[in-house]
Amino acid sequence: MMRRTFGLLLVTVVAGALASPVAARAQTTTNDKPAVAIPAGELTAEVPELDALHEVVYQLWHEAYPARDYAKIKDLLPQTDDLTAKLDAAALPGILRDKQAQWDAGKVELKASLALLHSVADANDEEGMLKETEAYHAAFEGLVRTIRPVTPELDAFHQELYKLYHYSAPAYDIAAIRTQAKAMQDRIPALAESTLPKRVADRQDAFAAAVSSLSTEVDNLVKTAEKDDKDAVLAAVEKVHTAYVKTEKVFN
Repeated sequence: MMRRTFGLLLVTVVAGALASPVAARAQTTTNDKPAVAIPAGELTAEVPELDALHEVVYQLWHEAYPARDYAKIKDLLPQTDDLTAKLDAAALPGILRDKQAQWDAGKVELKASLALLHSVADANDEEGMLKETEAYHAAFEGLVRTIRPVTPELDAFHQELYKLYHYSAPAYDIAAIRTQAKAMQDRIPALAESTLPKRVADRQDAFAAAVSSLSTEVDNLVKTAEKDDKDAVLAAVEKVHTAYVKTEKVFN
């Protein structure tokens, strides 16, 4: 009877320990749960429908326009309509979700310029056709710039931040947070040394200052994540995200 009582007592003690806040916290810090899965393609800043539309835009702008080939412009309109409609219906990948408003505004401009191109083509207005072909090309280029990373280094950093901000932090996967914070820290030197393209070269100094602030927040996150203080870690993640948004705004 004593042996049986002792066995029951041992089970009760172990069960109580596992149910206690200390034991629960220990289970959390070991982080045995599986990592949150990120859907394939969500980290790629590409829209296949935009690439498909480029094929006809190239013909309009680089072939029909310089040759003043008005018949070719008209011939390309049905294909342009079809590909523009497909682009309009296309969804942005997750990593570009913060570009949605700018993307939607760009699509409105693209469709409006196409409608005007139809109007002048129907009226056989040759000068108007050239003007609206140029406008349509400009609207297309605006969409390309909206989703194209300014530098490869900024894109590489953003991929790590996206995983952190939209997956690991909401799930509070502390192991993944630490890994991604360190990955961002490792990408900062290349980002700081990156040279901006000519079209935004005049913003190099502003970009450097923004990256410096971003680097400070990333370093703070790496340090904060060493301790398993959820509120502090999530606050540090938010500061990194805010600093990144300010970096991107340099190019607005």
